[in-house]
Amino acid sequence: MSEIINIGRTIARERRRKGVTQEALAAHLGVSKAAVSKWELCQSLPDVSLLPRIAAYFSLSLDELFDWRDELTQEESAALYAEVYALGEKDLAAAHDRLHELAAEHYSDVNLLLMLASLLTVWAAGMVTPFTPAGEKDGAADALPDASALTDEALALLDRVLEVATDPATLYLAQQQKATTLFQAERHEEAAALLEPLVRRQDAGAPTMLLASAYRKLGRDDDALDLLQAERLRAANFVLSSLVQEVGMRDDAAFARAAGDAAEAVFAALGMGAVNPFFSATIAFEVAETLRRAGEKDEALAALARAVDAVAAGPTGTDPSDSPLWDRMAVRLDPARAGEAWAEHKVRQLDDLRRTLRQQTAERVTSPEWRDLAGDDPRYQEIAEAVEHLSRKKAPR
Repeated sequence: MSEIINIGRTIARERRRKGVTQEALAAHLGVSKAAVSKWELCQSLPDVSLLPRIAAYFSLSLDELFDWRDELTQEESAALYAEVYALGEKDLAAAHDRLHELAAEHYSDVNLLLMLASLLTVWAAGMVTPFTPAGEKDGAADALPDASALTDEALALLDRVLEVATDPATLYLAQQQKATTLFQAERHEEAAALLEPLVRRQDAGAPTMLLASAYRKLGRDDDALDLLQAERLRAANFVLSSLVQEVGMRDDAAFARAAGDAAEAVFAALGMGAVNPFFSATIAFEVAETLRRAGEKDEALAALARAVDAVAAGPTGTDPSDSPLWDRMAVRLDPARAGEAWAEHKVRQLDDLRRTLRQQTAERVTSPEWRDLAGDDPRYQEIAEAVEHLSRKKAPR
């Protein structure tokens, strides 16, 4: 997005488009030809009292005359967010200041405001990034306002999005993000009140299928395929996420076994490694912990071994184009579509996630609870040795 006012360029462009000479425009406005020439060369600006007359002469709005827009491209928004994110890893206070500057400069750009609000929410949770606790950086926690103030900043940006956004999808996303921020701040009543109307909306599955059928009748097969894969991706992620959450909530060994088997079957059948690469580790850990609490040592150790193996293997099949089930999603899921800066940012995030998973794996496996259950079991000792080796291994940069 250009940060300069381009009145002169607009005048020159519109004058040529209308086939008007500098002399004719100058006569209409009551100024000299030299004045018009200087405007077009960006050597001076018209008097403010002339701006409405110039805009009317060319049938432009004042925004069009100024060649001004507040909406960034996807690539520009992504690059600015990546800049603040990376700065936060080095200097949280500077990143916070930069975030304020960008929010003020682009106060009507809903996409950037949503991204900046998400980062404020991460900081409010005591994290430098979604994967790095602030406590791991000396003085990092003291570099920012307290969690309540950061939450209020995030909510103010989200309320701004809800005020100015007109696209239903953006409004829906902003409401979801606001609920997430409220939930994190333990303002659960407010989060529930915001989420209930969203969840209770009529199921979109039927109109989605009808729209896909309409596209086919119109010969718009590409649109139909894009729509069907996007909806399948949403539904598959919901199924997998709901199983993980329910395993943790129910704390029931029989359910954990069934849910773990079902989740792995869905994950494999739909080739979800292309879009959710760390899920196998996540579900295996949840099942292992439930079985451990139930005292099912043999099955618990088997699940724990699967989780550690999944973390050690890292993401596999991460290119959606590898799967025919998600070939239409390849471009949409490719971070490079939002520019080089965003692609590099996503690579750093993936590396951060690998390191965090390895750290969490070591903490889980070596916890007193697992040692109490199976500390003298050779199977557990083999898992612990694998984790020790894994913790020494550096994630690729």
